[in-house]
Amino acid sequence: MDVDAALQTVRDLSAQFAETAMANLDAPIDHLDGWTVRDLVGHLGAVYVYATVNAQAASTDPTRPGPEAQAPEGDAVTDWFAERSSTLIAALESEPLDQQTWTHAGMQPASWWRRRMAHETAIHLWDAQAAAGSAQPIDGDLATDGIDEFFDVSRDVNAAQSRHTYPAESLHLHRSDGAGEWMIQRGASETALAVTHEHGKGDAAVRGPASELLLWIWGRPVSDIEIFGDEAVAAAWQALAP
Repeated sequence: MDVDAALQTVRDLSAQFAETAMANLDAPIDHLDGWTVRDLVGHLGAVYVYATVNAQAASTDPTRPGPEAQAPEGDAVTDWFAERSSTLIAALESEPLDQQTWTHAGMQPASWWRRRMAHETAIHLWDAQAAAGSAQPIDGDLATDGIDEFFDVSRDVNAAQSRHTYPAESLHLHRSDGAGEWMIQRGASETALAVTHEHGKGDAAVRGPASELLLWIWGRPVSDIEIFGDEAVAAAWQALAP
């Protein structure tokens, strides 16, 4: 995904998220540990603040958000989220794309935040739609890039923070509604990740439309995938979901 497309995706999907979420604030999200849509709005707004302050900081250390990251009670959350969204978009538009910024995946150019926020918003839009009973598949090309982004971030976060070890067995993902294959396996060490775009036979394989594959790796409920080989291996890779 190029940087301009990523920024436009943030604009479009953030607006869709606000429209869906604000009409269903008290709806439960069963697959998110009892959260309501209001909790989801607070989460995404806080993530937007986190991204904004770090994209702007040009620092080698994390910048912690202030009280602006705390969602207000009641109907004020509507204006609060709109302000968080517009502030994020303005920051992503104005910061030099190659300016190095701190991220939880190590130092990255400011353009990194555009792609990260595009996919964060896409997933949580789906969450809000699911709570409203109107979940729509994520666009296939966006979802395909989202799968790449998921493993890019997982690799870089682990390189920066060593949060977890990767399964010893390999996983193959196969998109069924267009081009897209991923061979995912442990790299040179148990905390290194190797991902290639190739056809191959993994210890486990997951096949389905791009949207379903993306939702699956994010730990969301899916209905249109097939799992081949060792299901425990697939589950171990899926457990990496944030």
